[in-house]
Amino acid sequence: MLTHYESRLADVLGTRLAAPFTGRAFVAPGPDDAQPALLVGTRTAEVVAEDFGSKRPEVVPGDDDRRRVVRLRCLVDIEVRPGTGGGRPERLAALDAALYVLDAPDLRDASALTAPGDPGFALSAQRVRAVRVALEDAVDLARLEIEADGWFWPPEAPGEDGGPIAETITRVAGLPFTVSPWPVLLRAGAPAQDLEIALDETATRIHDGGIEAAAPARFAVRVLDAGDRPGAGALTGGDAGPGGSRTILADGGVLRVTYAPPGSAAVDRLVVSFLRSVPGEPPQLGARLGEFRIEVRA
Repeated sequence: MLTHYESRLADVLGTRLAAPFTGRAFVAPGPDDAQPALLVGTRTAEVVAEDFGSKRPEVVPGDDDRRRVVRLRCLVDIEVRPGTGGGRPERLAALDAALYVLDAPDLRDASALTAPGDPGFALSAQRVRAVRVALEDAVDLARLEIEADGWFWPPEAPGEDGGPIAETITRVAGLPFTVSPWPVLLRAGAPAQDLEIALDETATRIHDGGIEAAAPARFAVRVLDAGDRPGAGALTGGDAGPGGSRTILADGGVLRVTYAPPGSAAVDRLVVSFLRSVPGEPPQLGARLGEFRIEVRA
């Protein structure tokens, strides 16, 4: 329950923080490397006394069946781990960036933490309580303290049975391209899978900073995890591009890449971006056109 909240908060922070902290938010203790990072971890979880033990089930995100939930008030720390040689200025810069991101309206009301499926938690509010940073480089103290109120339950726990479903309403949203084969479901350690991303003509007319792609156009394709960190699998095809991407030339409106799954279960995102090309400058990642889920099962 709490681990799912920590993980989702770290993922959202990782996608919203600017460089050098983009993709560098993790659930504590985080990776053992020399790069700067923000570490998310629950410090305390207090049961809301007036509701604890209630037999009233609730309808939670991800399932229409009612669930038994635990009502908690949590204190969560976001601690800054500076890079090698980084001192108080780097720690304070990281706190500044995280504080501004967390003050966004959709993070204060926690709506930004919603995700497909059964998340295991639903928050009514999330707020920064305090910012603490040491005055000396020798004292490794730099953290934000967050208070969060909400419901928590084991994901995928069985709910109460309801009546038969008589009617459902589905909303379908389309992208200007498709991927084949679809869905992308692979086994851990399986051979690499060739993927074809078919674009329609609207994808080659996207403006980014006043620059328009002309057919044939190049696009940047990356494999990322839920927090915009490098994905577990590996991507080949095309040429090496910015941000660990592969730059692919659209061939007849189709981008062709190859994905090699990792040796263990994972969920990656195949992210397609506009590739900005300015004369005299190296190519840059432009606007994201969309993404596809890649599920690797054990």
